[in-house]
Amino acid sequence: MNLRCRKPRPLTREEGTYRDDRLFIIATEDTHAPARYFEIFKNPRIKVHVLPTEQGLSAPQHVLERLDKYIREYETKDKIDQFWLMLDTDDWIKPNHIQNFKKVCAEAVKKRFQLAHSNPCFEVWLLLHLTELDASKQFNNADEAISHLKCVLGEYSKRTIDCTRFPPEAARTAVERAKKLDVSPNDRWPQEMGSHVYRIVEKLLPGQRTSQG
Repeated sequence: MNLRCRKPRPLTREEGTYRDDRLFIIATEDTHAPARYFEIFKNPRIKVHVLPTEQGLSAPQHVLERLDKYIREYETKDKIDQFWLMLDTDDWIKPNHIQNFKKVCAEAVKKRFQLAHSNPCFEVWLLLHLTELDASKQFNNADEAISHLKCVLGEYSKRTIDCTRFPPEAARTAVERAKKLDVSPNDRWPQEMGSHVYRIVEKLLPGQRTSQG
């Protein structure tokens, strides 16, 4: 479809503006870090809009509902737009939560949303910009991954993530490292340490195709 011929639509209620570029809408359980991170990608034909968690509603079902609500409110589901569910597996693949997590992932796929989960957390994706990760040495939980990131960076805060430490050039390296860790790419989330955020980012990098799928 010719982008020039598309009907413009509101991006957000707050901005009150209209666009005719393609949209990448990402619903995440996090409140700050992903929204800050995706600011590094500047593409005049792609607008990335992160739907962060608000009021503590970070459970997988709540994140999925947030994505559904956005689409209903703005009637935004053009074939060249992409809709992503991005969760940490840290708590959700534990025995008392995993069945619900599987259900939410299946529901998202049925709606033709795409998945970009991290095991155990989004900070693994950030680490891959900075260093290789040894697949034989797993993080037991998100706290361990965040602690390791703090050691590598010297400091780290989800609220004030320093985007200059994660430039697009480093993102390209992170994509390759993440793919190397992703031994079962057909799975809906990384079964071991890793991140499927690369599935989004590789579409945003210069020279990459941004087609659906």
